[in-house]
Amino acid sequence: MSAAFYDQLAPFYHLLYGDWDASIHDQGAALAKLLIARGVPVGARVLDAACGIGTQTLGLAGEGYVMAASDLSPGGVARLDEEAARRGLAVSSRVDDLRTLAGAADGSLDAVIACDNSIPHLLTDEALLQSFRNCLRVLRAGGLAVFSVRDYAAIPRVHPDVRPYGLRREGTDRFLAVQVWEWDGDQYDVRMYLTREAADGACSTQVMKARYYAVTIDRLLALMAQAGFTDLERLDDVLFQPVLVGRRPGPRTVSR
Repeated sequence: MSAAFYDQLAPFYHLLYGDWDASIHDQGAALAKLLIARGVPVGARVLDAACGIGTQTLGLAGEGYVMAASDLSPGGVARLDEEAARRGLAVSSRVDDLRTLAGAADGSLDAVIACDNSIPHLLTDEALLQSFRNCLRVLRAGGLAVFSVRDYAAIPRVHPDVRPYGLRREGTDRFLAVQVWEWDGDQYDVRMYLTREAADGACSTQVMKARYYAVTIDRLLALMAQAGFTDLERLDDVLFQPVLVGRRPGPRTVSR
């Protein structure tokens, strides 16, 4: 379901941001500052394991990191490739599953990131633990994992919960995007309604559907610890969502 959702959304994903280029720059700078402060310098090898269309990948590549990127959505990866080429940025991309990271070799990376609440698309603790163990596997000793997620413990469970993004313009077209959350215990379905109005008044609406696990940050940190991460942190002053950080144990080394 998640792959199909993001395949459909890929051509329009940038419209969810007020200014996508500014978000790329700002998030890249914020993540670079975090990585540098924790011993992952510019020039290190980083995998964005849930890259989408590349908001964080492009930002970190622009900051000078050697970026690999993967996602379950072929459409998202293809859009990332187009955007990287247009900006003259070198990114190695592939379609891959966050649960397995089959395309990443053991101990090959200085950092792994997965941002924009991608982790809760994994709908069970078992799937989350599998993903965290593979994130640990692909890191060098001392390598860093960085995940940004919603703080579900602080979100009221309104049913249905209607969340508009606002009106965007692209050329002569107008776009209105609205999310609707519908709760089902500790999970919820998201329907994204994207309406496009052309200059001649013709309108069309696409409806895309995905599902999330409203897993708490405390539970995610416990699962990261179970997977083998140490030096666990929750940071609330890096991105627009809380950021979770963990380290693979061992003496720190950095690839060049």
